Formats: sequence, C-alpha cells, structure tokens
Amino acid sequence: MAVVERADSPEIRIGEIGGDYVSIRVMGRMHPNANDYWDGNWLISPIEVAIGGFRGEVPAGLRMDELVRFREALESLHSSLQGEAVLDSMEGWIQVRVAADRRGDLKVTGKALDQPGSANALTFTIDGLDQTHLPAVISALGAAEAKFPVRGQPDQ
Repeated sequence: MAVVERADSPEIRIGEIGGDYVSIRVMGRMHPNANDYWDGNWLISPIEVAIGGFRGEVPAGLRMDELVRFREALESLHSSLQGEAVLDSMEGWIQVRVAADRRGDLKVTGKALDQPGSANALTFTIDGLDQTHLPAVISALGAAEAKFPVRGQPDQ
C-alpha cells in the first residue's frame, strides 16, 4: 500500500508535538470505488507513535466507522467526565483508551502493532493530558468524517 502524504489529509493527534503522542493520518479510502459498508469504509491511515524514546510509523488501515464511534465516545467523555472512550481497530493495528477523572485529568493508554496479528506490540501511556485536549481530537475526528463519511449500512 503506497501512502502519499497530502497537506489536506486530516490528522488525529492524541498528545502534543514535542511530547508523547499517537497520530493517525487519514490519507484516503483503500477502495475508493466501493460504496458498501464493509469495503467502502477502509481508510489508508498510517499511525505514528512517539512515546518516550520510541518512535515509529505503521502503514495501518482503519475503518471510518471505528473513528466515528471513537469521536462519539470522546464527546460523551468530554461532556460528562465519566467512563472511557476506546478506539479498537478491527485488525488490531491500534487500541487507545481515554478515561477522565472528575477533575478532568485524562488517563490515556494503548497498544500499537507493527502489522495485524503480529506479536510485535508497543504498549504505551500518555501522561499530562486533561479535558482541554479533547476538543482538538474531537474536531480532527470530525474533519476526517466530513472528508470520508461512512458509506452504507452494516446490514446491507
């Protein structure tokens, strides 16, 4: 899968530049001519992880419906400061859990694989984030959804 970086590709970043972060860049649809739910929602979405001394990028494929569920859960978390929001990709590329305490501090944990089914995994924690970081993540997920809306329905 060739990935061509484009300036207008939405980027979802959890964390901060210069600190620890996980970034998902939504480059385009894997199957641009597919309009059904199962094939039409796969995205070319490389993941970059910068945690402590670890840096890496994997050429992942995520689904738009996964990102939409994550955005919805983050919106709920932001408004209530209860529960957690989870991004758990179908092929196992990435798992991110975001939980908030009543003061608004976030606990972000996750795992990234270098390829689906691989035993090579990086587990991580991103410290120092609070609820003020959520609107930017929610907005970036919304921008990705606006550019690549969910196609079809799962029962079709």
